[in-house]
Amino acid sequence: MSDPQVAVLMLTLFIFTILLGFPIAFTLVAMGVGFGYYAYYDAERMTSIFDNRVFDLLVNQTYSVMASDVLTAVPLFLFMGYIVERANIVDRLFSTLQIALRRLPGSMAIAALATCALFATATGIVGAVVTLMGLLAFPAMLKARYDTSFAAGVICAGGCLGILIPPSIMLIVYSAASNVSVVKLYAGAILPGFMLAGLYIIYVIGRAWLNPKIAPKPRPEDIEDMSMGRVLIMMATSFFPLAFLILSVLGAILFGLATPSEAAAVGAVGALVLAAGYRMGGIRAGTIDPGWGELARSKDAGFALAVRGWVQAIGIGGIITGVGYVVYLLARLVLHSTGTFLMPDDRPMPLVAGAAIIIALLIAVCVRGFGDRIPVLNRLLPRSRQALLMAEFAGKGALGGLALGAFYFVLMGPLGVGEYFTEHEPTLWGLDVGFFLGLFAYFALRITDQGRLQESVYLTVRTSAMVCWLFVGSWTFASVFSYLGGHNMIREFVLAMELSPIMFLILAQLIIFFLGWPLEWSEIIIIFVPIFLPMLPNFGIDPLFFGILVALNLQTSFLTPPMAMAAFYLKGVAPPHVQLVDIFKGVLPFLSMVILAMIILYIVPDIALGLPNYLYGK
Repeated sequence: MSDPQVAVLMLTLFIFTILLGFPIAFTLVAMGVGFGYYAYYDAERMTSIFDNRVFDLLVNQTYSVMASDVLTAVPLFLFMGYIVERANIVDRLFSTLQIALRRLPGSMAIAALATCALFATATGIVGAVVTLMGLLAFPAMLKARYDTSFAAGVICAGGCLGILIPPSIMLIVYSAASNVSVVKLYAGAILPGFMLAGLYIIYVIGRAWLNPKIAPKPRPEDIEDMSMGRVLIMMATSFFPLAFLILSVLGAILFGLATPSEAAAVGAVGALVLAAGYRMGGIRAGTIDPGWGELARSKDAGFALAVRGWVQAIGIGGIITGVGYVVYLLARLVLHSTGTFLMPDDRPMPLVAGAAIIIALLIAVCVRGFGDRIPVLNRLLPRSRQALLMAEFAGKGALGGLALGAFYFVLMGPLGVGEYFTEHEPTLWGLDVGFFLGLFAYFALRITDQGRLQESVYLTVRTSAMVCWLFVGSWTFASVFSYLGGHNMIREFVLAMELSPIMFLILAQLIIFFLGWPLEWSEIIIIFVPIFLPMLPNFGIDPLFFGILVALNLQTSFLTPPMAMAAFYLKGVAPPHVQLVDIFKGVLPFLSMVILAMIILYIVPDIALGLPNYLYGK
């Protein structure tokens, strides 16, 4: 048996093995090492059973994955998505959009699609979006007398949008597999993503208008009549914060202000701040029990202010000063990006070391001594036990951080490194860093829901490990497959068919479509798409354009019976009377919208290529 034939056997055996249900990542590693041992076997040079280059290949591929700058963004975006998922942000978002769009035909379905699109953009995880929206929006649509199949199709189709709309994890993985810039992929996916979402919304509105029975208008008793001002307030507190977070991350990437990894890190921090902000609002409103005991639930705020007033006042002063410094840094960043500097010597912070602590303490003295008599200061005083305790947490953290900063400052001299640190000036700011780092760290520790944070970290690590092991296995597998001549044989076979570019695209997309039945998008992108990439230059196809087509195509993989994974995700959380065939019937019209979007994209490729070419050139 020749080496190319062994490569074909290797690929066939791999597909057969994964159809049996074996773990894909470790199957790839096992196949790569097993067939690689045969490929690199050299009896004359072997000194032991482990003296084979395949083991060096496995180690090198593992190190390459660990050292990849592109893949650094994957766990950060995943963490951002899981935090958003577990912070009850989606619940508020869906309720707000449902009220804001209540006068449109199929308003609840449009609200579900918009929520799915925004949430899927933040997470990029199809299973998480479909499952959560299946628990949240699907029962609400059924209660509103929506047709079961129609409602199921909306949830499944909307949940898949995160694969395509940036910042998409799938596009990061495609970038690592194809060496196409993540930034260009994000720019290329924006218009196709919103085009597909727009086609979904047009279909929903048209179908609900033509057949009102499948999406009845809400009855007056089912919705609360709100003024425009109230609706705008709800949008400002639910829709715009999440949209601003996503657009900020995406804008920073597209306009070159940050790399994808840096933007993902900022997005993760922003998601934490957003989740903490919603939790603080719920604690103050009494809708969330933070677990702080009876003191937090008591309404006698005066007693706590008298007993722990100075600690709380320091906390209030530290929070105000810290927020002021953050605003200063953001303003300075904007001015720096435009070529202007706020400080003549370009110092990172205004004034001198220790000034921020003095400002915070002065605010604390004013709040404590004159808060009851001066209206402006009176508004800074906590109005509930929950707010008092939050101020106390900030004060305790600030005092603890100040003590650690002082310890650091004093310790430098006796250790004999004071001159070095004085020359580089960290000790001069040690007290400031300790004060504010302690304040916000302890405050965040007590405010954060520890259980949900641990869940988010665990899920992030688990999913990231899966992606990384897939890369290790697929790169090892692909290296051995190519060494045996498998890639060249497939390339020669396809080229011998003398296909036109459009026929090659149709063939490639059909193969990816059928692979989407048994496989997730990650396996398709990491394992099978690289087989087509070396052939793209022969047909004059841009790898960026091909990647956007693949991202669109993967929507069909999740929606096409009999192996539509989105349908199975929804079935797992749907009421018992909802049958799988009902869900399949609902997704078919949305499947036609995906195919229409792919046809439009092929006819007008500038939908994907226009924005990257305009921003970054060809």
